[in-house]
Amino acid sequence: MLGAFGAASMDLDRAEKLLDTLASIVDYPLFDESLRVKLSATLAISSLQFAAATRVLCGEGLLLGGSATLRSQFEALIRSVWALHQATEGQVERLSADLNKETQQASKNIPLANEMLTELEKLPQLKNLLVALCEFKGSSWLPLNSFVHSGIHAIHWTKHGAPPQLLDNIFRASNGLAFLAFQSIGILTGRPHVQSELFAATASFSSILPKHR
Repeated sequence: MLGAFGAASMDLDRAEKLLDTLASIVDYPLFDESLRVKLSATLAISSLQFAAATRVLCGEGLLLGGSATLRSQFEALIRSVWALHQATEGQVERLSADLNKETQQASKNIPLANEMLTELEKLPQLKNLLVALCEFKGSSWLPLNSFVHSGIHAIHWTKHGAPPQLLDNIFRASNGLAFLAFQSIGILTGRPHVQSELFAATASFSSILPKHR
């Protein structure tokens, strides 16, 4: 059965080139040193770390691991946006505290991804971003949950092996979410025109980004 898994054919070097380019565009100090801004930036970086893991796992043909880390990548991105726009001061302080038994317990009441998205949907200025996030959630959330919890999707693809097209979809989706994370970091730098620079940088990378529907 393990022989059914093989490395997927995808352009990992091309993805790294895109992400290095995006990183260079946002490589500036944050616009302030508040706990809220620093927390949002930290969560965006967490999302990018999950993205790096997703790329490696997809490149090795490991669909289950790639799918599980993709879900974590998505949740970290949502939490980054939520921390900046909707988290209360108390929630920001709890998530920014040093890790110990007390702070771990205190952070348990932080909203889940669905609740965060609902809160973010109330903000007109996030309309375009929410379209992308909600589209991803609508198409991917249930199967990704199944992978995380060893449900029917995990069982099926463990038995039958990972098809290259599905691995490519996970790979592209992860790269698309990584772009959104860089957008979030760009906003936190406060630099004018950073969003247009980020969009322009993706122009020649359609082969590794989500396909237009």
